[in-house]
Amino acid sequence: MVLKKQTVWLLTMLSLIIVLSAYYIMTPGSENVAFVDDQEQSEASSEKDKAKETNANEGDMVTSSVSSEETFAALRLDIQEERDAAIEEYTAVIASEASTDLRNEAHEERQELLALSQKESVLENLIKSEGYNDAIVYTLADNKVRVIVKADQLSNEEANNIMVLAQEQLGNQQRIAVEFQPVVK
Repeated sequence: MVLKKQTVWLLTMLSLIIVLSAYYIMTPGSENVAFVDDQEQSEASSEKDKAKETNANEGDMVTSSVSSEETFAALRLDIQEERDAAIEEYTAVIASEASTDLRNEAHEERQELLALSQKESVLENLIKSEGYNDAIVYTLADNKVRVIVKADQLSNEEANNIMVLAQEQLGNQQRIAVEFQPVVK
């Protein structure tokens, strides 16, 4: 079956729109999403403000902590950007004049990545339904799964329960690491 370039391009754009829509729907709040330029500008202005405060309060230490919500939002954004870049690469291979085998392989890899993203999203929602404030699930290239949970503390039993959930959703061949990040109040 031979597809025209326009058809492949249209299907690629539609799938990208669907993936981005699912991402924005699953994001817990629109105020957590920040553009990189805005974030860089706010960081630069906050660094200037810190420097001014330090100079004004000679000898006083000024400490600043980044809220855990900002950290989670930044991590989610990094993960999504990495995934989008990989999907874009696979899509470029699919749309190229490469061999049929290479295009089929790129299509399969792209579908696996989309399915993995969906499984991770489901797992994040399951973890949140267990009573945790927030969770990020990220599968690394070497079948390692990193789970970060927003909680004041995490007992061994709770970590084991999260690992069991991850194994049920992602498969038993995964190596799972569970971490927690304290809730900043």
